[in-house]
Amino acid sequence: MAAERVRETDALGKRLCGLKLMLRGPVFFAGRSGFSAQLQTRTHLSAIMEDLELVPFGGYISDDSDFHGTAKNRKKLESHSKRSTSKQLVQTWNETQASHPVASPVVSGKIVPDVLYNRLEGVQGARQLNETVDEFLMRLPPKTTTTGPWIWITCPVVKNKESKSRHAPESEESPEEMTDRASALLSQFSGEKERIINANPTSAQSSITRKLGPLREQLKEDILDLAVSCGVTSGKWMLFPKPDDVNRVWRLVAEAVVDGRLGDTAKVAPADSPNPFTGEQKQSSHLICVYTKDFSDLDDVRRVLAEMVELGLAPRNAADGAIYYKADVYTYLNIDSSNSYGLKASLYSSKDLAGLSKTTHTKPSALGGLTKRKQQTLTTMLGDGKKRRR
Repeated sequence: MAAERVRETDALGKRLCGLKLMLRGPVFFAGRSGFSAQLQTRTHLSAIMEDLELVPFGGYISDDSDFHGTAKNRKKLESHSKRSTSKQLVQTWNETQASHPVASPVVSGKIVPDVLYNRLEGVQGARQLNETVDEFLMRLPPKTTTTGPWIWITCPVVKNKESKSRHAPESEESPEEMTDRASALLSQFSGEKERIINANPTSAQSSITRKLGPLREQLKEDILDLAVSCGVTSGKWMLFPKPDDVNRVWRLVAEAVVDGRLGDTAKVAPADSPNPFTGEQKQSSHLICVYTKDFSDLDDVRRVLAEMVELGLAPRNAADGAIYYKADVYTYLNIDSSNSYGLKASLYSSKDLAGLSKTTHTKPSALGGLTKRKQQTLTTMLGDGKKRRR
C-alpha cells in the first residue's frame, strides 16, 4: 500500500512539474510561433487540469498535501537553501537536532529514560529505577525484611541537576573534616563546663545550668554553621510506626517521595532479627526518616511537614502530639537525647514550626536567631543505643 502511494506521488510530481513548465510556456512560444503556439499550450494544459482533482482555493486533494508545509513556508526554506552553503546547511541541521533530542523509544517498567538518575542505583536495599514502587515494596517490606540496616528510596532526578557539594544522607562514612572540627567544639564546651562546675562547688545544679545556657546556645550555633559550610545540610522528619502499621506508613512515604511531594530521600529501619533461641521479636517500632536537603531552609522543611500532615503522617493539631526533625550533623556526632552537652537532639518539632511565619527562610548567617527560639521538650527518646544512627 505504501509503495503504491509512493508511485502515485511520484507520478503526480512529474505531472505538476510539467504543468509548472507549461505555465511559463506561452511567453516562450509566442515569441517564436505566435497565437498557434499559445493555443497548443492552453489545449495541453486543459487536458492535464481535467485529470487533476481540484477544489476551489484548496489545490490537489491528498493526505500528504501539507507534508512539506504551506507555500509560504516552502518559499522561505527554498530561499534560505539557495543562500546557504552545504556546510552551513549541515551545521543548521545538527544544531536543530541537538536542541530537540529524540526521546527514548520505549518507556516501561524495565526500560528507563536516559534523563533519570538514581544515586542509589545498584544498592540492594534501595528502590531501583527499573522497578515500580509496588514491586519495590513487595521486594523489601519493612515489617518482615531483616537485612539492613536501612531500606532506602529516592526521588528520581534529572542527570547533572543534583547538588555536588551536598553530603548524601545514605553515606556510610561521616564527613571527616566536619566531624573533626565539630568534635573540637564539643571538647571545648566540655572543658568550659568542667571549669564552671569546679569554680562553683557549692552552687545548685540549676545555677550551673543557667551559667552554661549561653555557652550551650553558642555551641549549637557553631555546629550548625559548620555543618552548612561543609555541605552537611541534610535533616529528617522522624516517624515511629509500630510493626503492624509500618508497611502502610512506609507505602505512603515511598509513593510521596517518588511523586516529589516530600523530600528527595527517605529510609525505614527493617525488622530486627528474631531472638535465635526463642524466635521472638521485641521490636516496638520502626524508625522512618523523611529527608530534606537543607535544615536551614525553613520554607522547605515546613513544606514537607505540611505534606506529611495532608497524608496523615503527622498530627494536624498540637493537642494530638508532635513529630521531630533532626539535623544529620547531630547524627554524625552521636548527639541523642541523653547527650552530656545538654543539646536538644531535635532541631525542630512540628509544634515549633506551626508558630513560625510560612515565609521564613533562614540562611546560615541567621541560624543564631533561630537557635534561640523556644523548642518543645522531647517526649520520645531519640537515641536508644541501637546499631542504627538516626
